[in-house]
Amino acid sequence: METLLTRIWSFFLSSYLSIFAFSQPQKIPTMESVDVLIIGAGLAGVSTAYRLQKMGISYRILEASPHIGGRIRTATYSGGLQGEVGLEEFWEENQTLEIIRELKIPVEKFVTVFSSFVYNGKIIPFIQNSNREFIQSFLSTSEWTAYQKWDEKMSVLHAQLSSKPIPASLMELQKISFGEWVRKEATLTEKIRELIRIESEPEYGASWDQISALDGVAEWHLFSGEGESCYHAVGGNQRVAEIIADKVGLSNIQLNEKVTHIKNLEVGVEIRTTNASTYKESIYQGKYLVSTMPIYLLAEIQFEPPLPETQKLAIQTQTWGAYFTAHVTFDVAATKYWTVNGKNILPIRAEGALGQIYSGFSLPESNAKEVLLNMLVVGNGAEAFNIRIRSADQLREEVKKSLEALWPGVTPFIRNYEFYRYHPRAIASWPVGRSRFDDLSESLRKPFGRVYFAGDFTEGTHSHGAAQSAVRVARDISVQMGRMTSK
Repeated sequence: METLLTRIWSFFLSSYLSIFAFSQPQKIPTMESVDVLIIGAGLAGVSTAYRLQKMGISYRILEASPHIGGRIRTATYSGGLQGEVGLEEFWEENQTLEIIRELKIPVEKFVTVFSSFVYNGKIIPFIQNSNREFIQSFLSTSEWTAYQKWDEKMSVLHAQLSSKPIPASLMELQKISFGEWVRKEATLTEKIRELIRIESEPEYGASWDQISALDGVAEWHLFSGEGESCYHAVGGNQRVAEIIADKVGLSNIQLNEKVTHIKNLEVGVEIRTTNASTYKESIYQGKYLVSTMPIYLLAEIQFEPPLPETQKLAIQTQTWGAYFTAHVTFDVAATKYWTVNGKNILPIRAEGALGQIYSGFSLPESNAKEVLLNMLVVGNGAEAFNIRIRSADQLREEVKKSLEALWPGVTPFIRNYEFYRYHPRAIASWPVGRSRFDDLSESLRKPFGRVYFAGDFTEGTHSHGAAQSAVRVARDISVQMGRMTSK
């Protein structure tokens, strides 16, 4: 009897203690402090960590998604076909190339920045040996002369962007759209203007009437003269992010950790996160913080103290370019449609539901009997897809109809479709009245207490903006920590 009573008493006591313990507030775990906390494991985040590592500065990366690389993503399909989802390109000026060379990541070089394009319903194929020859084949002799003079003017203006301060006359170009400014150039014919528009719009992911002329000057340098070369990682650009992440240490990267609060302290920073899988909250502490999260997500963060009004305004008034990616698989026999005089004429700027059409690629050992076309839809067309008004079936029919209009007879060769929607602010751009060179943009390149902002929206479009921001914040923090001088 005594044993039974003891057991009953022990049962009730343990149950009470369990209920009591469960009802008590659970202490939020605080992670060991590091020198620098980095929000985001995209290109800006892992590049910042790579540069801090070389300076002997400790770091921890917190990524909200289960994915390393941010917008750098490569899809792989059965049969060995691959296609870029993020469509990142590493232009010659991109400081990521320094890391790529240091880590000996194999890349392939593309030397043509211009593409085949559709003009008045007709494909203008790039089958020449250089950008210069291609443009000359499209324009008349007088138009070519006018184009060259305009391009030289753009080169001069772009060089002035390196001046400190930038000439006031150049800053005036913030007040007009790039499209309106080009249309006012009396020496340019409608044909030349369309060439400029069609070739440049995919680079900022928006209509040229939605960005300031100063932003257009900053972007056009990719096309000036013979244009810049760009690089693509062999086996997919996602390998770049993964190899850099491996170098900085996967143990230093925590996935599924969404940051909700950022607090500036006298001697450091403290952030709170919510785990996407468990919904458990954690606290992380560091001496400094680098936020590389996309600009549209900053509105979801609770800052303590609040962000200064200048930085709030800089974030709220910046605009964006939108992307939507479609991967369409064809029987290999369909390649005849994008082959002219024995030459593959991709990429093609087709606009509309097709956008910019790139070639996919395949793994060397795959011996693929199919080919993949990678379609990057931009601007208003992308936003129409991204807001999900159309179903996947409707998207498929729209893409199919557009492909048939571009290449009559090609649709029977189609085997499969895959669609990838981007977040609505896929690429940074600056509207009329703003630029990446104005005081508001400069405010985002200055720290908020011990919080630094990085990412393409702080510097410029493309991955080169993300890479440039990583160089900036790593340098500035190392100066603050006494690891290097400000020179």
